[in-house]
Amino acid sequence: MNAPTARSGIRIRTAAVDDADTLVELASLVDLHLPSAEVPAALAPMRHALADTDDSPLSHRYNHFLIAEDAAGIPVGLLTVGPPKWMSDPTIVPKFMRPQIVRRLATIHMLAVRPEYRRRGVARALLQHTEQTFRQAGYAALTLRHDRDLVRFYRQFGFTTSSRLSLTLPTQGLRTVRERGWKHSFKVLSPDAAITIVQGMPTITGVVSA
Repeated sequence: MNAPTARSGIRIRTAAVDDADTLVELASLVDLHLPSAEVPAALAPMRHALADTDDSPLSHRYNHFLIAEDAAGIPVGLLTVGPPKWMSDPTIVPKFMRPQIVRRLATIHMLAVRPEYRRRGVARALLQHTEQTFRQAGYAALTLRHDRDLVRFYRQFGFTTSSRLSLTLPTQGLRTVRERGWKHSFKVLSPDAAITIVQGMPTITGVVSA
């Protein structure tokens, strides 16, 4: 799952088990809105997920871990994708519906680039690689939450931004996720999904068929 060389000599590859320390180091560049003492525990699930592989089109079952390297092979960026935390909330997604949604909707949990490599196309290469992989894997949409000052950045890549994440589910109606201090962005990948206005909010529809 290695991508051809991107501009500026950047290469995108999937992470392996022995990349755990590298991923944690790069992830430390991201502001998780957590006290520093809680960050190691927040990153621990990522280490476990790296050991979970199968024959799925993603690098690690329902998760996807990418590393960007420069021409010398030095890791300069990462992007991690997986099921959103709210998917395990029964008030949002009924348990019987999770096996369907986990194969149709994923969340970008982290996107990080070393400061000295920013504005050199690293983030763009990571996002484009991710979108292509998930589109080919049959996913309907990608979502993410981010700081308010990154709205313009994600919009240039075709994401719709809102103060909350909204989607409709068969027999369940409108479901919304809102987290204080964060913005939500989402992008449709499949022709059978769309972003429409529901109750005045941009909403993902068609993630799961009725």
